[in-house]
Amino acid sequence: MALDFTFSPDQEAFRDAVRTFLAKEVAPIVGEMDEKEEFPKATVRRMQEEGYFGVPVPEEYGGLGLGKVGYCILLEEMGRVDASHGAIIGAHTSLGTTPLLYYGSEEQKRRWLVPAAKGERLMAFSLTEPGSGSDSGAVHTLAEKDGDGWSITGNKIYVTNGREANTIILMAANDVKLGPSGGVTAFIIDADLPGFRVGRSEKKMGLHGTSTAELVLDHVRVGPDRVLGEVGKGFHVAMTALDVGRVSLGAASLGGIEAATTEALTFAKNRTQFGLPISEYEVIQFKLADMAMKAHALRYMVYHAAAHQDRMGTNPKAWSRLERADKTREAAVVKCLGSEWASEAIDEALQIHGGLGYIRGTPIERAYRDARISEIFEGTNEIQRLVVARDVLARGV
Repeated sequence: MALDFTFSPDQEAFRDAVRTFLAKEVAPIVGEMDEKEEFPKATVRRMQEEGYFGVPVPEEYGGLGLGKVGYCILLEEMGRVDASHGAIIGAHTSLGTTPLLYYGSEEQKRRWLVPAAKGERLMAFSLTEPGSGSDSGAVHTLAEKDGDGWSITGNKIYVTNGREANTIILMAANDVKLGPSGGVTAFIIDADLPGFRVGRSEKKMGLHGTSTAELVLDHVRVGPDRVLGEVGKGFHVAMTALDVGRVSLGAASLGGIEAATTEALTFAKNRTQFGLPISEYEVIQFKLADMAMKAHALRYMVYHAAAHQDRMGTNPKAWSRLERADKTREAAVVKCLGSEWASEAIDEALQIHGGLGYIRGTPIERAYRDARISEIFEGTNEIQRLVVARDVLARGV
């Protein structure tokens, strides 16, 4: 298994371009966005125009063709500036366009993936229901055969981009008794279909620039062209998308660690106590060292996993069982450790700031609120440990 990794000149140039864009377009509006709890329509539109909603999608389908490595560069840089914008892109790209790219027919790719990658269509992904969470296979939204198509009825919750999305990749039960093994199918649902509506939007502790919405489906009629992949194989579609999302979430966590460490370092050099900058005290130096070490380790983990996914390609039928197992374990490790390390680093950065870090509206206070969800969504960290443990028991270390 290859371990060495370096960025190409094109990847470095992409990072520079993204960093410049975010500093100019996104950073100035984050504070107001967070305070007003508004979806950042203007900056999302600008990111769509730049092609940032199709970074890993091949150029033939309207994307930038930069793969998972390029996508993680984007999410890392986004994580340094604002978690809400990163979550909007993540829900669209990792969870929305990935299933279309990996499992869609050519017709489905042309109809939905191309405009999504070009920024003409916003995507969302919907698996969770009121009675399920970590038990993600417990899907009760029902898809009943209706002629040559399907009639879908049920409720979905916690859908990022749910209020704004034009199209949702949605899991429904074609046979509740079968559960995830043959009983769940992935559907492509447009928000303008009769019987579909957006319910309540949640008020959240963090990620104030995102919508987290309930979706209500009342006998939504779809044709066979809306089935993504095979009937009964929707759980595979969902898990494949989540593997991509978990690695990119690790990249966003890396950006969060880097931003928190930079904030803490600057503050520590300028804050004087007992006649010295607090950066001169060993207790502060050890905190900074721990934060920097977490970033260093996570950087290798993220890009190793992203490069591995790029090498595997986008055809799940071509993957061996071993490749699937490696990919899933790597994604679980990156997501679990990345999210926890980010929370720990941001907490230490807040501690270094003292009382100022607890004041509403400061970057550290906002980062503290935003980071907590990363240990929960896209599979709780308890589930990630279960995934790793089962693989260790089956294959060893």
